[in-house]
Amino acid sequence: MTSEEQGLETAAAALREAQAAVHAARRSLTVAIVTAYQAGESAARIAERTGMGIVEIRNLLAAAGASRRRV
Repeated sequence: MTSEEQGLETAAAALREAQAAVHAARRSLTVAIVTAYQAGESAARIAERTGMGIVEIRNLLAAAGASRRRV
């Protein structure tokens, strides 16, 4: 195998590893968001704390099956 081929395979493996880490972090963040929401924190406050948009938080909560509260 040439060094060029090895470099490509090494880069592809690094990308797969990074993608797996991103997926794991996203799952962890989802659990933390759902936990905070179920503990009474508002979606707006969670969005503020995470730097995410409120629509993204609401979509994430819906995808996770969290019941939406009405204020």
